[in-house]
Amino acid sequence: GFGSSKTAIVMTEHLNLEGKDIIIVRYAEEYEHSNPQTIVDKCHSLYTKHLNTLFWVDGSNRAGINLLKVSFDESLNWETSDISPEIMRILPVNFQIEHKKMLSHLHVMVNKQYLAIPKEHDKLITSLRTAYATEYSLNKDQTSYNDLLDALRLSLKGYNIK
Repeated sequence: GFGSSKTAIVMTEHLNLEGKDIIIVRYAEEYEHSNPQTIVDKCHSLYTKHLNTLFWVDGSNRAGINLLKVSFDESLNWETSDISPEIMRILPVNFQIEHKKMLSHLHVMVNKQYLAIPKEHDKLITSLRTAYATEYSLNKDQTSYNDLLDALRLSLKGYNIK
């Protein structure tokens, strides 16, 4: 987010229901040309409400990430190659390098039925239904709500279910 495209936030939660791992989408919204502080405030509100929250974010806009990091009292001395969920809440990801891996991971999560998306997140469901990729590169021109799909890919980054 924070750029010329829409900013999307997808929040997921890991549950273990009767021995089966499930990742459920709890929040999925797009914000068109939003004020960066509005996004920071929304993320901080989600954190305040849910506490045990990590934010995997596209690392391309350092100023936007630093605005988030300031609100969470995190160091502004970071690189996408040196992030750690043990010491950070705001985790920048080099999308250009990791986008194929994240799409592959999303594909696995869907195929193994780990991902649950409640019907009220209809834009996210539409995004998955219209997603078109070649060799795990998402064709954003053919994918509806592609910013939501990118946010979903980022939100799944923290889960390593076998």
